[in-house]
Amino acid sequence: MNVLAAKLIPTLLIAVLISQPAGAFAGEFSHEIAATDLSLQLDFGNGTVLDFHDVEGTNVLNVTESVTEVEVVWYGDLVFVTSIAGTSNNKSAGLWWQYWVNDELGPVAANKYQVQDGDAISWRRIPPEMEPTDQPTDYTIIGGAIVLAVIGLGFLFFLSTRKVKE
Repeated sequence: MNVLAAKLIPTLLIAVLISQPAGAFAGEFSHEIAATDLSLQLDFGNGTVLDFHDVEGTNVLNVTESVTEVEVVWYGDLVFVTSIAGTSNNKSAGLWWQYWVNDELGPVAANKYQVQDGDAISWRRIPPEMEPTDQPTDYTIIGGAIVLAVIGLGFLFFLSTRKVKE
């Protein structure tokens, strides 16, 4: 082999590696450990609920993709889920796929939420920021309104029966 070629090939290889952006090869060298013992629930908002147990993954998106088809739109490095298991968001009805982890609404994009062992993930196709349907309803405000109405009516009755002094 020519001496010039023997020196030129390693030099070109080094130049190519140096010119790559920082982190371009990070996926080859870093290893994310998948969380285990995850549960995943898909609530379609129409009475259909699918449950999956003993699922593994590193974030909400790839856990979901491990059990069903997921369609997304990317905004930079953030994902917006548009369809799960063939059921799309419905803008006119105000139904959007939202994820919850351990009954807390996801605070970041599904590809950014790193799951932990034993997490319970739930996707719900519901209006934005609607509370889960399995939460108890707080009836104290209704009771307070009834009490206030009764007091108001009693006061009006009292005023109507009172004699006017001259």
